[in-house]
Amino acid sequence: MTSPDKSVPAGAYTGTAGGNISALQSVTFESAHASVVAGITSAFTGAASGGGSMNAATLRALNAATGAQSSAGNASSTADAAQGSTAANSTVISGLLAGQRAQDGGGSVFSDIFDRADLGPDYATFKVGPVADLVITYGEVGLAQNGDEGTGFVVAVNAARTTKTDDQAVSAVMGTDRSSDLVGAILIARATADLSSFVWAVASRTQVSVGYGTRVNGSFNFTTWATASAPVHTGDTLTLDCVGSTYAVLVNGAPVASATDPGKASPVGPANRHFGFGSQYYWTGLRWSFSFNIAGLSIADLAAPNVSGTGWSLMCLSTSIGAPSGEVRFPANTFDTLRVPASNVTIVDQGRGQVQVTKAGWYAISLAYNLTAAVINGPGCDLWWAPTIAGPWAVLRYGHNATNNVFNTAAAETFTVYLPAGALVCPGYSLNANATITGPNTYFDGAFISY
Repeated sequence: MTSPDKSVPAGAYTGTAGGNISALQSVTFESAHASVVAGITSAFTGAASGGGSMNAATLRALNAATGAQSSAGNASSTADAAQGSTAANSTVISGLLAGQRAQDGGGSVFSDIFDRADLGPDYATFKVGPVADLVITYGEVGLAQNGDEGTGFVVAVNAARTTKTDDQAVSAVMGTDRSSDLVGAILIARATADLSSFVWAVASRTQVSVGYGTRVNGSFNFTTWATASAPVHTGDTLTLDCVGSTYAVLVNGAPVASATDPGKASPVGPANRHFGFGSQYYWTGLRWSFSFNIAGLSIADLAAPNVSGTGWSLMCLSTSIGAPSGEVRFPANTFDTLRVPASNVTIVDQGRGQVQVTKAGWYAISLAYNLTAAVINGPGCDLWWAPTIAGPWAVLRYGHNATNNVFNTAAAETFTVYLPAGALVCPGYSLNANATITGPNTYFDGAFISY
């Protein structure tokens, strides 16, 4: 900011004139400071329940911020580098605040700072119009500069992840401003993986909107619920809150637009908990306009999951499944019912009862099954395991088998075993003859008992 004669131009560091630092660096650190500093410890503590490493993500974001600041400080720095510094710093704060909100509500958090070459397989993209693809450049996602031939947009939905509850907060840090006066950056919440239903928010430099959308036979339909005038700049955090049937758009934590959906046009439930973002391009015939790049994405549950603790409960309610003789794992399609939602484990194959644990420790695991007809010298229960999802499977614990020509129509066992993180378990049986497993007293339950 120092001129060749080493004088400081008036207004260079203060005031509201275009081009000074206060206008360029629009991050409101004062408003975030109290919440971040007061809750930083609990924010990181809560990150462990969110299925992502907030410590690692934040460290990478801090490194990105430091690098961007160094670039902005070089004699050859440009306005783009300074915008990158602003956005990188804001990404750190946005991620911490998302973690704090999730911790306060007892939910989970997921953050993506786009520190890689491309979006990767977790994101499904949907394109409308003759526009380019989404690309990652210096930690920001936006439409590629080349290949945009006309007005359109691209939306990316994380098809691999969902929040654990219907109450979501989806936040994105606005990256480089690419003449975003005519189009806006897009946030997606309460979405299906194929975008057949979703809630959206859009922010340009001067305006935000929120509404509901559908995608039918490849065609998008948008319904606007509310629109409000609001200034948005590089480094600002745009948030779409979805709580019950109330929806709000916030800029740096301040509400700017809200709407209700009393008719529940937007469905909820496990299939509607995906999230994402998007970018737009507009061509007037004389000039172009790109929406803000996305410099960081954070998603937080705003409510605690219905089930606390760690465990699962699978049952066969009405299915009848043929069970060949031998000492083998349960056949496919045995367990037709998830009695309660699984918590902090992954149901890899519900029908066979294959469960992957995420926490290392001791587990109490019970299994039982009924047969439609009695078999002699048995039946018995076994617990099988695999160290990874790739296998190999082997018997971890053998159960009791009746002998001495005794006929039985059921078997049950409870095992206490230590499992490393990432291990899989499933039920097995021992039968001396072919039989048929049936419900409703066939189940496979497990609970984490380490503290």
